[in-house]
Amino acid sequence: MKKGIFCLEGLWTNNLNNKSTVLPILELLQKGGVCNHIHHTCATKEELEFFLNKWKQESISTKYPILYLAFHGKKEQIYITDDNTYSLTDLAGMLKNSARAKVVFFASCETLNSNGRSIQTFLKKTKALAAIGYKQEVDWMVATAFELLVLDALQHDKFDSVGIENIEHKIK
Repeated sequence: MKKGIFCLEGLWTNNLNNKSTVLPILELLQKGGVCNHIHHTCATKEELEFFLNKWKQESISTKYPILYLAFHGKKEQIYITDDNTYSLTDLAGMLKNSARAKVVFFASCETLNSNGRSIQTFLKKTKALAAIGYKQEVDWMVATAFELLVLDALQHDKFDSVGIENIEHKIK
């Protein structure tokens, strides 16, 4: 069964002419028959929370069990805009108990640069099976290629403890 990807993406720059987006990754996966996707951009906390609430609906999250958060980031936070952040703690509260057997992919620099406790707390509070992401700054083009491979790897194994270990091995 294809595991859909529910992607929320921030604005990469204040320059409204900038067309940077992860959407081509998702379109490539969908056109290749790998999986389906839903993609929305978020420029405010309210938009982010609106779409997270949509994803939490069982009818959506069952079909789209991969939550792909494509934003700028810093330690334990994502940037919605240059001066508006959303913390890992806030995300855990927002997603409380709603991510059972789901994977959250933080496609944002440094967001998972944290002690293991913060990530474990996030997983415990949300019930997510796994949180994937970066601990340091990454080059956008390299990250784009890597994310394509990760999103593909997530398609090939069951979302359970054994499947996640297989996926982790493939990614490494």
